[in-house]
Formats: sequence, structure tokens, C-alpha cells
Amino acid sequence: MAIDTSYYGDLQEADAYFAGRLHSQAWEDADDADKPKALLAACRLIDNLNFKGDKHTVWVYRQQVPTPVWNDPPDVEAWEDGIRAAEANQPLEFPRGSDTVVPEAIRRAQYELAFSLLDGVDPQMELENLQVTAQGYAEVRTHFERNMVPIEHLVNLIPNPLAWSLLKPFLRDDQAVRLSRVS
Repeated sequence: MAIDTSYYGDLQEADAYFAGRLHSQAWEDADDADKPKALLAACRLIDNLNFKGDKHTVWVYRQQVPTPVWNDPPDVEAWEDGIRAAEANQPLEFPRGSDTVVPEAIRRAQYELAFSLLDGVDPQMELENLQVTAQGYAEVRTHFERNMVPIEHLVNLIPNPLAWSLLKPFLRDDQAVRLSRVS
């Protein structure tokens, strides 16, 4: 199985982003071979989220092929197969809807996540650390009060709050319920 090496933006754009950012030491010090790996890992973290709307290829398919009448199983199956094929034709979650390019906010979020990963932040470890309320060594003790800190980004395995703030407007509202009446 071939490894997918596609991610949002490119290495040159990431280098330019960090050239204009304060405190970019983790990116600058990273080995050139690790930077694309970090971008790919960041892209995968982003693509695990639940975004609003459809991938662009699915949106295009829906524009070209009308939704079938649901009481005709052969038409529904063919339509669903077309949706699955359109979904498979676009490996990444963006662009979405009628957009044909990846939004800058998504690329910036990926760069920020890649930076955090290169800086040694492990999303799994951050999530596990949410359960720590006290730790100590000899006579030194540390207590963490976590119930007042917004941890939404960590629960979603996004270890960078700035990246989370860039991604959040694109996310589907998990509290929303859509009802429709069928006559």
C-alpha cells in the first residue's frame, strides 16, 4: 500500500509562513525530512474532524446528478455509489462545497499543528494528561485544576489552541439536530 503524501499547501508556503512568525524555532531547527512528515501528520489530525458540507467532488456530483426518489432502490443504490466514488476521488477533506481551493485558515491550522508536533507535543499524551489531577516527586507536588480550562481542542486531538480556533468555524455543530418533515 502506497503512503499518501498529500497535505494542504506545500513546504515552501510553510517555510514562508514560519519566516514571518515569531517563536518559530521548532520549525527552523527541524530536519528537512521531518517537516513533510509533520505536515502530513497535521493534515491527518485535521481530516479526522467532522466538517460542514461536502467535499468539493461530492458537491459537484450532487449538482450534476439529482437526488433520486427514495422509493426506487436501484436508483438510490446507483446514486449512493456515485457519492462514494466522488468521495474517493478527493483524498483530503478540503476544498469543500463550491470552493475550488483550500482556505488559508485550514493551511495555517495545519502549519501550526505541524509546528506543535515538531516541538514534541503528542496529541495522545495531551489527552491522557487531562486525567491527571496531581503528580509529585519526593516533596514536590503539582496539582492541575482542569475543570475551568477550555479543553475542547485536546478532546478533539488538536494540541494547538490557535490551530483549533482556525479550524472551529469549519466544523459541523455536533449539538445541532436537523429535522425534516416528510409528507
